Amino acid sequence: MGRATPEGTRRFAARFGSLEGHFRRPDALEISSLALGMRSGEPGGVDDLLYRSAVPQCLEGGVNTFATALSERIQQSERNLGGALARAFRDGITRRDEVVVITKGGYLTIDPEVVTSRAEARRYLLETYVDTGMVDPDRVSQGVHCLEPDFLRDQIQRSLRNLGLETVDYYLLEEPELLLGETRKQGAEGFRQGMMRAFEALEQAVDEGQIAAYGLATWDGLLRPHTDRHHLAILDLFDWALEVGGADHHLRAIQLPYSVAMGEALRLQTQLVPPRGTDAILGALRDTGTLVLAAAPLVQGRALGHLPRSMHEAFPGLESDAQRCLQFVRSTPGVTTAVVGMRDPDHIDENLALATTPPASPQTIQSLFTQTQAA
Repeated sequence: MGRATPEGTRRFAARFGSLEGHFRRPDALEISSLALGMRSGEPGGVDDLLYRSAVPQCLEGGVNTFATALSERIQQSERNLGGALARAFRDGITRRDEVVVITKGGYLTIDPEVVTSRAEARRYLLETYVDTGMVDPDRVSQGVHCLEPDFLRDQIQRSLRNLGLETVDYYLLEEPELLLGETRKQGAEGFRQGMMRAFEALEQAVDEGQIAAYGLATWDGLLRPHTDRHHLAILDLFDWALEVGGADHHLRAIQLPYSVAMGEALRLQTQLVPPRGTDAILGALRDTGTLVLAAAPLVQGRALGHLPRSMHEAFPGLESDAQRCLQFVRSTPGVTTAVVGMRDPDHIDENLALATTPPASPQTIQSLFTQTQAA
């Protein structure tokens, strides 16, 4: 099979049946509660080797979900993932239908195999995207961000080549809130039209078998109050997907930051959700069948060594702050998987060992928030 399937992901999960609560099924696929992220590090050299080794190590430890982006390490993360998966398929470690591959697009990115200097980078971007008419400079945010249909179609093709896959399981639009800022002069209607053009391109990619579903990789847009002009309204986004793709639209995934230091996704009532009024984004997504990826669960490493005593007490038996941070995230109701960057073999073993511990109760997570507020 050229994509993840319910049968394939169930087969993978069944091989790790002793890992209680480790696999979740927001829709049809079984998703591991930890996902390998590949953003950190330098392109080439030792980091390439480490990531290529990390993929089979994760697969053998019960992780079937991999999240990257064309822009991460200027295309090298996708290429590393693609090469490592191809070898894992050949070696019989896993099958394509057991593995969930997520990538993202939205940033103009050079090809390091062609570009070797800053001057060449600028020329490459102009010749590849602007001079060809693929990208209108007036529709580029901050000089590097674009969600126009022709650009997205090109980016999907590049990702498929890098990954060596027929189909990407989830394709995420990177930081749509940047488009919201760029279309501010056009008002809400300009943003709506831009997002609908992007959704139309992605629905077409689904029809053509290039992607199986799509979503949004946001930073703060969904976490801003609904009165904020940079706020992303999840109901609007679903309405636009419905308008473009009908009842069987393929907007199926959301990535957002969530950690012990950034709990807004669970606690801040940012989303208007009639008839119950307002809700946090994780509550608003409840029962929608949406894959929810928690980014930056270790707070880029800044939380390690600085966790309060209550975190240690809440998760007895865990041996490290990394495990405690990940346990907090993967145990939070509404989170499907914690996307954690890891390439050092010892760190990977440390994180994978967490999967042998069942998730904590929702009451434990609530208690931690209550203690933090009281402090």
